[in-house]
Amino acid sequence: MDLTPPAPADAEEIAARLAAGEWVVDLRSRIAFADGHVAGSVNVEADGNPGTYLAWLVPWGRPVTLLAATPAQLAAAQRALARVGVDRPAAAATGTPADWLPAGVPPARLTRATFADLAAAGPAVVLDVRRASERANGWIAGSIHIPIHHLRDRVRDLPPGPIWVHCAAGLRAAIAASLLAGAGHDVIAVDDDFAAAARAGLPMAA
Repeated sequence: MDLTPPAPADAEEIAARLAAGEWVVDLRSRIAFADGHVAGSVNVEADGNPGTYLAWLVPWGRPVTLLAATPAQLAAAQRALARVGVDRPAAAATGTPADWLPAGVPPARLTRATFADLAAAGPAVVLDVRRASERANGWIAGSIHIPIHHLRDRVRDLPPGPIWVHCAAGLRAAIAASLLAGAGHDVIAVDDDFAAAARAGLPMAA
């Protein structure tokens, strides 16, 4: 495996790659991503098995640019991706959104919430991105089910308006929310343990 550092990308190149339909992956934590990121980038946490999720989600052969907080975070993700066939990222950058955005362009933000927030919001469109085996043990009544590994191909199946997206603990919800936000949806990422849904009083089904 060639694990030499990818070619560095500046803000203009990152913007050009996004405009060309390439994948730009932000490896920082979902909390940092929500606080500010490059619009159109996808959040897959470096500590959350990025190889697995990107192998599912990135179309085969599509160039991938990696954004990381540190060189160590970038190197670890590069090794994980090489193991699943993403041998050479097209480019990479480290730092913060201030380093990755052209001057004068503010970072995008993503709303995070809990199941208690969802319950307080009243009727809402809820997207469950867990696996079918997880959902079989119970789900929020009326929720839409699209496992995360199918989401890329089914974004157009979702209705307009705000979408609350959840998984079992928050990691996959953040990935899904970043995908949906990049596609133009108004999305809220539920960063919470699924067991809290019933405690919050949300209607459950099984």
